[in-house]
Amino acid sequence: MKSTFFLWVVGVLAFLFLIPLAALSLGAIYFNQTERILPGVQVGPVKLGNVRLSEAGAKIDAFWNQAPHFVVNDGTTNWTVSPNNVGLWIDPGATAQQAYDFGRDQGGLRDLVLLFLKREVEIQPVVQFNRQLAEDVLTDLSANAGHSPRDAQLVKNELGQWIIQEAIPGKGIDIRAAIAKIAANPQDVLKEGYLQLESLEIPAQNTDLSADLERINAVYRTPLHMYAYDVIQDERITWDLPQEMVIKWILLDDPKGQPYLKVDTEQFNAYLQQWVSTIGNREIETMDSPESLNAIWLEGRQFSINLRHKPTTYTVQSGDNLVGIAFKVGIPYWKIQEANPGSSIIGIGIGQELVIPSKNDLFPLPVIPGKRVVISISEQHMWVYENWEIISDHVISTGIDRSPTLPGVFQIQTHEINAYASKWDLWMPNFMGIYEATPGFMNGIHGLPLLSSGVRLWGNVLGSKASYGCIIMTLQAAEDLYNWAEDGVVVEIKP
Repeated sequence: MKSTFFLWVVGVLAFLFLIPLAALSLGAIYFNQTERILPGVQVGPVKLGNVRLSEAGAKIDAFWNQAPHFVVNDGTTNWTVSPNNVGLWIDPGATAQQAYDFGRDQGGLRDLVLLFLKREVEIQPVVQFNRQLAEDVLTDLSANAGHSPRDAQLVKNELGQWIIQEAIPGKGIDIRAAIAKIAANPQDVLKEGYLQLESLEIPAQNTDLSADLERINAVYRTPLHMYAYDVIQDERITWDLPQEMVIKWILLDDPKGQPYLKVDTEQFNAYLQQWVSTIGNREIETMDSPESLNAIWLEGRQFSINLRHKPTTYTVQSGDNLVGIAFKVGIPYWKIQEANPGSSIIGIGIGQELVIPSKNDLFPLPVIPGKRVVISISEQHMWVYENWEIISDHVISTGIDRSPTLPGVFQIQTHEINAYASKWDLWMPNFMGIYEATPGFMNGIHGLPLLSSGVRLWGNVLGSKASYGCIIMTLQAAEDLYNWAEDGVVVEIKP
């Protein structure tokens, strides 16, 4: 009985021993046959347990050569980069092989015991140092992170005067020291994961600009001329930009070169906005490009601005209608009607506030600079100006009271050598259309009209109101004006 029990115990113990032995054997066969790295093996934070040898290299490369985890510091700034950025390249194949060999090579049993006790074993990566790559990267970093030496230069003081600013040495990275540190022990540098860079001073090249200062002192007081033109009022405004502002824009790239303007566009635009606030109900319509300020300043020309009148309002009085208001404000009634939807010629009420469009809306064409025709209804006279000087004047006739000429500032829009007015059966020689009395019906300037019967009208009444709204003049005067005044020339009609 005792013998049977003993044999049974021995059998059980043998069975219990054989199970883990079989499991270990099967595990060894599995890991060898599938070429898998043993569980618990890692390279730094890259866990490779149960990973095939053929796949381990990619995982190692992804972290060690691609992922940013290595810190470089120059004393003020940290940069997190991959080790490869400082020339430390981890050989993924060789490192994977080392991880795979753990527990399999000559120290196999010892390795397995160590793995069993610690549960995790770290394999050191196989590191190669690329000196040239490290030099290239650190050279770029030195250029970006440090600063170049600043030569002596001409700058403006608080009074806006050019003075010499002393040279300042530059700062860069001591590349040789950094390379030597990495090359001495790449494995330790990689393991530390941190590279402290040392800085060095770079001397300036140019320290004396006294001769250039003498030359510049004669230039920085050069003014920047401004010019604004109001075509409605024929007003020319000239002034100089505040010199304390211009001084701040004068720069010198080369002490041997010439100064130039580097305009602060925001400051310039803010100045223009403030200036516009001082000129009444007007705004800037067009102007030279701020990019041209440098050339304008160097050449002593004027920066040109064209002004525009803003829309206004009119409060309806007793007895007003749109036609009467049009003659008061110098805008065709139908333009006022367009700006006030729902209004009609007589359908307005006392106290109603009407929007009066900008007078500049009557200029559909670019204005011809330096030419202007001025007409006086009360004097029945015309003056022709070129470059603000009278070149001719003429006796004319404007519209009769029941078909009056509208006062205002208009523009020659059309040229027709002999226009026909079917309403009155008139031929109008050298016709120049200037405004639409009603949509599609153009009033203009022309020579003495001719009836289809051959009768020339109004030759003996020039100097008095005679027409149906147009401005009439002698045949020769009309021909001369027709040939002189292009489309776009301004025509100002005064009451």
